[in-house]
Amino acid sequence: MRRWIAIVVGAVFLAVAVPLAGAHWLGWGGDAAFVPGADREVEIGGGRRLNVRDVGTGPPIVLVHGLPSNIGDWGEVPEKLAALGHRVVVYDRIGYGHSSRDDDASAETYTYESNARDLEALLDALGIERATLAGWSYGGAVVQEFTASRPERVEAVALLGSVGPASAPGDDALSILLGSPLALPVLRWVAAVPPVGNAFLGENLRLAFARERDIPPGFAERTRAMLALPGTLEAFVAEARRDAPSSLEPERIAVASLVLHGTEDFLVPLEVGRDLDRRLPASQLLVVPGGSHMLPTTHADLVAGALHALATERAQEAATSSSAGTSGKASRLEP
Repeated sequence: MRRWIAIVVGAVFLAVAVPLAGAHWLGWGGDAAFVPGADREVEIGGGRRLNVRDVGTGPPIVLVHGLPSNIGDWGEVPEKLAALGHRVVVYDRIGYGHSSRDDDASAETYTYESNARDLEALLDALGIERATLAGWSYGGAVVQEFTASRPERVEAVALLGSVGPASAPGDDALSILLGSPLALPVLRWVAAVPPVGNAFLGENLRLAFARERDIPPGFAERTRAMLALPGTLEAFVAEARRDAPSSLEPERIAVASLVLHGTEDFLVPLEVGRDLDRRLPASQLLVVPGGSHMLPTTHADLVAGALHALATERAQEAATSSSAGTSGKASRLEP
């Protein structure tokens, strides 16, 4: 009996250890050739830095990505906004891309609040007093947290496929895994076994994009390479465990707001967006028929046009309404 137990334990050990060793010694895992180069390094204090892309001139718009994501997932949106006459700042949040990693042992890291502090430090470092903020998915929670506590720094807010108080725990395989104590070791093992990792990532990308044909060429390879960067999986798991959508208070956000949501968003259902629109005092809702969770990637022109309108027309309308002493929600746009 002891012999068979030893054989079973040895087999389990080899099944786990060999792929991990292969990832280290044989170069399995993400292909470094797909990792894009760093942009501009911006110090935000405490020896921490953010990888930042700063393009264009004009009224500033800051783009805040979700998890696990990075600058590249915004695709052509920054350049399209710059062409429309805006200064566009997009950055890798702490834990992702080419930005610093935090100590996962601290409960003060990888939270909405810590990300909001990083955002404020970035605005200070770039000399931006007030900006339009666009938050995508988890980034929408960061923008809500920041705007509720620092309204004087925000011109207008856009929430794209954003989490909100109505968000419920996901019932897909990845969401269930992230809630497990084994999340990090399992994800490391999956990443170290190419066939398993490719299948796992492919299934989650199909869920994010709603349709496999909408996944851009090279997107899966770049995503896998970015996830393989040191510390990224740790940040991903920490943020997933520490997020608390029910703590968000969109009712406190008085600036002009846009909720942009796809009808086929399988990661953050449309009802979450509708609920955000109901709670935000000065919002408009733009529903994208057939749109998935990946609107900046699949609908770059629409996203850029909507953010441009918000940063110019909507912010001015909100200021005019305020000075005239009027109130009320903006009309909803549901094409």
